[in-house]
Amino acid sequence: MAEAVDLSGMALFVKIVECGSLSAAGRLLGLPKATISRQLALMEQRMGAPLLRRSTRALSLTDTGRRYFERVRPIVRDAELAQVEALAEHATPTGTLKIAAPVAYGQHVLAPKLFAFQQRYPAVRLDLHLSDDLVNVIAGGFDLVIRLGQLDDSELLSRRLAPVDMKLVASPDYLERAGTPKTAADLVNHRGILTRTDLDHWTIDHQSIRVLWHISTGNMLVTHDAVCAGLGIAMVPGFLADSRIADGSLVRILPKSRLDQLEATALQARSVTPSVAVRALLKHLA
Repeated sequence: MAEAVDLSGMALFVKIVECGSLSAAGRLLGLPKATISRQLALMEQRMGAPLLRRSTRALSLTDTGRRYFERVRPIVRDAELAQVEALAEHATPTGTLKIAAPVAYGQHVLAPKLFAFQQRYPAVRLDLHLSDDLVNVIAGGFDLVIRLGQLDDSELLSRRLAPVDMKLVASPDYLERAGTPKTAADLVNHRGILTRTDLDHWTIDHQSIRVLWHISTGNMLVTHDAVCAGLGIAMVPGFLADSRIADGSLVRILPKSRLDQLEATALQARSVTPSVAVRALLKHLA
């Protein structure tokens, strides 16, 4: 007869590895360190091999432990999500959600959605942090972090929210002085406005155009103000530019050209099972 699978031990082992120590896993699970250590020892005894190398300062996986962790981590994650989904069908979202987002996107796109979310779920408290810095999801203790553009951190769970339509714009007085570009190649003769210095290439109709920039603002709202002030041409999101284009204070450049669009993505820590409130917010934002 096959030995029964120790699902609770499997989940405990995953939490120990994700937390990095027996003490941290114990705090997360509300168990004494001695209990965690005893259960781990019993699990290793049943497995017939050590899973972790333990020292006073750190834990490391043995070869057996690493292979076991890679196989069971997705199983534990799916089981946690299934339980949350089952509970969420009848549970009311409560608690505090700590959320980070870029400043311009947070003010113009995210904030109105959060206001509507809180009207629907008044028991949820929203702790919103707007910053254009690349905040650390785990170290900052964030439940959700919204980012725009390229993502590099594979240790985070990501969920696409919506594309952000980008538009190339300039003020009428700038175009009167410098002329209106007719092709993407014409942009090399114009003054560019950037939000970051590493974004000095614009992809237009699948061509990479190097921008001759004269100011890098560090903030999309300031980029928008700079282009309105007639300092040059900028690529800004439609949620900032559309009303200005409509009233004529900004002119859309190369309107028939294809620009790279940004993607708004919600990021979460893999080691934390999303709460009912987080799941409700993700559904609301999507």
